[in-house]
Amino acid sequence: MRRATPATISDNASTPEANEKRSRPPRKPGRSEARSKKMQRPPRGRRLIETMGPDPSTPLSEARLTVGTLVGTHGIEGELKVRLATDDPEHFLSIKRVFVGAEMRARRLLGARMHGEMALIRLQGVSTPEEGALMRGQPLRIQGDDARPLEPGEFMLYQLIGLDARNETGDSLGKVVDLMETGTHDVLVIAPADGPDLLIPNHPEYVLDIQPAAGRLIVRPPVYDDLP
Repeated sequence: MRRATPATISDNASTPEANEKRSRPPRKPGRSEARSKKMQRPPRGRRLIETMGPDPSTPLSEARLTVGTLVGTHGIEGELKVRLATDDPEHFLSIKRVFVGAEMRARRLLGARMHGEMALIRLQGVSTPEEGALMRGQPLRIQGDDARPLEPGEFMLYQLIGLDARNETGDSLGKVVDLMETGTHDVLVIAPADGPDLLIPNHPEYVLDIQPAAGRLIVRPPVYDDLP
């Protein structure tokens, strides 16, 4: 699941598709770094807003966060391989209940351990490789309140996607439709009613306030120097 503050970002398990991944705390860029060169958006793929996810105002306690995908079985006793979608695997190992795919009822997580870059888990109701194989490809989710608690000012990614981005004078700039992960900090992709996307670094200098309950966030778009 990915988290976000006015300067960090994260995700919920109905992501859009809400993941349980968090963004790294951003590094404050120097003035020349922030203004000298416009960011270029990579070729357009599927945007987060085009995936299924909860409304940004959905309370975390009512959201389900994707922590990984079941990708196969391990051994002869029904142990399952999970490709993790969380940047907090140690916390995942402490979880006691999970949801498989679209199941409405949680299953007990009977055991979990790391195995290279994968997690190996034992689930209630799965005791053979044949039973486990039926779950291949299914997302593994947790209840929002089972995630590591949000820190002050921190948000899940699903709480950002779909918000109306406004400038400091209250003018609407467009809707938050996607997130770009970069080596330094995440970048919010804002689609205006007309014209090209706006790219806003997820940094306190540019993302001033996030208000999921009100359906908006306040941003200060970067000013880029013209390059020769």
